[in-house]
Amino acid sequence: MFDRVYVVHLPNKVRRAAMDAQLAQLGWTATYLHARTPVGHYPNFRRNPAAELGCSLSHVKCVVRAIADGAQCPLFLEDDVVIDPSRLEAAMAELPVDWDVLYLGGHPRSDTQRHSANLVRVGTFSFAESYLLNGKALVPFLDFWLDRVGQPNAMYDLVLGEFAAANHGFCVYPTITVQPAGPSQISRKVDDKSNLLMKAWSRHAP
Repeated sequence: MFDRVYVVHLPNKVRRAAMDAQLAQLGWTATYLHARTPVGHYPNFRRNPAAELGCSLSHVKCVVRAIADGAQCPLFLEDDVVIDPSRLEAAMAELPVDWDVLYLGGHPRSDTQRHSANLVRVGTFSFAESYLLNGKALVPFLDFWLDRVGQPNAMYDLVLGEFAAANHGFCVYPTITVQPAGPSQISRKVDDKSNLLMKAWSRHAP
C-alpha cells in the first residue's frame, strides 16, 4: 500500500494521544510535522488567513519531507481524522497506473464518475483530511501549489482539489475517513462538517 505516513499536527496533547492510539491499533508509524503560523495579512485566504496559510505550509512541509524521504506512495493525514481502513487495500488495488491523488475522505465540489467498485474519479474536490499522492506527483504538485498560493482563494484543500481535477484524482467511495465534530484550529469554533459532506455527495455522487 503506502510507504510513509505524515500527520499535520500542531502540538496538542489530546489530539496527539488520540492519533497515536489510532495509528498503533492500525500498526502504522507516522512522522508528525507542522509549520509556524506566519505573521501578516493574507487577503487571498478567507476565515483566519494566517492560520489557513499556516495549515497550507504544514501540508507542504509534509510534501517536501516526503520528497526528501524518497517516498513512493505517501499518506497524508490531519491530526483529528478517524480512519476505517477496511477497504483501503482493495481500493488501492483498483487504481490505474497513472493515478496522482487518492482521497480517503472529503467531499466533491463537482460531479464524480464511478471508476470501480471502491473508487470514483473526481473533478474539483475539497478537504485535505486524508489523501495519498503518487510519488511521481509529489514534485508536480509542489510546483502547482507554488504557482497557485499567491492567487485568490489559495486554501490548501482547494488547491489540492484543483490539482486532482487537472490530473488523475480519485476518491475511495463511500469514504473511509471522517473528521468528527470538534474545535477547529482555524475558525476557533466547533466545526461539524457532516451536513456539508452529506449535501455534497448527494449532489455529486456517481
